[in-house]
Amino acid sequence: MWWKKVRLALWPAGLVLLAAGGLVLGAALYQAVTPDVYDAYGEVVYSTGSNSYHLYLTFQDNASGPQPEYTVQAEKYVAYDRASNLFVTHMESGHNAAPMFLQLVDTFYAQLIQPEDSPSPMTCSQPMYQAYDDDVALVTIVNLSGQSSPAELVWTFNMKNGDTIRLRQKLYLEQVETLDYYPEDYPMDTIEELQALVDQIAEEASPSAMVYLHLPPVHYEGGLIIRRRGISLYGSVDEKNMRTAFTGPVVIAPEQKPVSFIQNIDFRGSGSGVGLTLSAESRVENCFFSGWDTGLLVTGDDWCDPVGCWFEDNNTGFCFDSAGVYANYTRFECNTFRNNGTAVLLQQVPTDRTIDFIGSRFTGNGVNIDNPCSHPVDISYAIFE
Repeated sequence: MWWKKVRLALWPAGLVLLAAGGLVLGAALYQAVTPDVYDAYGEVVYSTGSNSYHLYLTFQDNASGPQPEYTVQAEKYVAYDRASNLFVTHMESGHNAAPMFLQLVDTFYAQLIQPEDSPSPMTCSQPMYQAYDDDVALVTIVNLSGQSSPAELVWTFNMKNGDTIRLRQKLYLEQVETLDYYPEDYPMDTIEELQALVDQIAEEASPSAMVYLHLPPVHYEGGLIIRRRGISLYGSVDEKNMRTAFTGPVVIAPEQKPVSFIQNIDFRGSGSGVGLTLSAESRVENCFFSGWDTGLLVTGDDWCDPVGCWFEDNNTGFCFDSAGVYANYTRFECNTFRNNGTAVLLQQVPTDRTIDFIGSRFTGNGVNIDNPCSHPVDISYAIFE
């Protein structure tokens, strides 16, 4: 009968082992069937099956790495928009994995967490697909002003397997000073007075201030050099339809580089030189370039987008020769290129985002678009005559 005693003695131990095994198995099953929640700032690694994906958010256009925090320099009464971009790569290879990852997603949305008493609440679009960069999985546009309170942008992904991913970015604002200079208040009727004023501003203005020079409708005999800090130039027109004009080369290549705006100005040359040289992030609107070896030259490592400009009778109308890695607005829309030797020369262009010449007109040029760097362009809605 001894074996019966042994068996009876082992029975409670067996129950304990069975119970322990059940707990382990139950825990394993629980882990296997319970959805996971991922919550992080800037970036997260999401693993499912045999694949691991690196998700990160940035307000840069290129895949430069995550930005858990982002500060916007803003003028108090000015509205802005900023694009939060989602990149998805394979952990092992680093290659774009957005299409594979998005197949695993059931729903996604974005929201802003911000104080209820914000003087100017931020708003955001829902994440959307975009065509300008194949590496960007989704983009959300955040709208804000210089009076907005700090906020937190939250992207949420509900996965088909029940998992939840939340990616966050903190948004801060740094309010900057706005300085406007008008011809009624400051001497700027001659090129000598204007250059002296530009040099004075460089000495006195805060490096972070946004400076706007409102120019009178005069023809400046000579050129202008802006090197120490960025300054925006706004031309004007008088009752005789005479616009602000420069007959000499203008160079904007500041050490301090807030964005520069150049609007409503004629650049009228005499057959040689460069009308406007830009080595600063710039927007050129409604300007006229004629009589130059090169009308508008973008160089250094910066980005510029001409919009609504007229290029006529230049050897080269517009030349992009920038070795940068950043791109901004890529719709070079509603420009006119007429009777130039070469209308557009794309020597070097930052990033591989497609430049869209929508609404632009090319007529009578020797070469319409010379593209030795093979940069992607869209001329589907351009006009060629």
